[in-house]
Amino acid sequence: MAAIIRDVEQKDFTELRSLMLENAARQDLGVTRLPSVEKLAIDCLKSQPPKFNCLICEEGDRIVGYAIYSFGYSTWMARVLNIDDFHTQPHCEYEVKYKLLKRLVEIAIEKDCKRTAWTSPALDHNEFWTKQGAVDVTVTEAWHQCS
Repeated sequence: MAAIIRDVEQKDFTELRSLMLENAARQDLGVTRLPSVEKLAIDCLKSQPPKFNCLICEEGDRIVGYAIYSFGYSTWMARVLNIDDFHTQPHCEYEVKYKLLKRLVEIAIEKDCKRTAWTSPALDHNEFWTKQGAVDVTVTEAWHQCS
């Protein structure tokens, strides 16, 4: 079945939140609390401007992946697209990841973003990202993201 990438809709937030918890467990983050379904929907669909944006990947009537992103600003580059969370179910990973990333890049170009940035756990995405041409600036430019 072909995967379809689309913007999140109100009806998706219950399933989306479940996938977020699945992603946290997969990364062994110890996260058991997330914003409620209602809070996620308000922050994404009703806040002006949205606190975050979300793409989902759907196969049939199931969500099998998602990307949460927002826009920021870099002193040196101007507008940037920041990917906060990028998750796919294991059975469809490469195809879904590729389609999600492709759509994110299209959005970045449409919105005149000069860079797309994300943080990726070492165990998770590095091989996928480097195959797409991504550069780990922690290594190449000695940048570190702290929290």
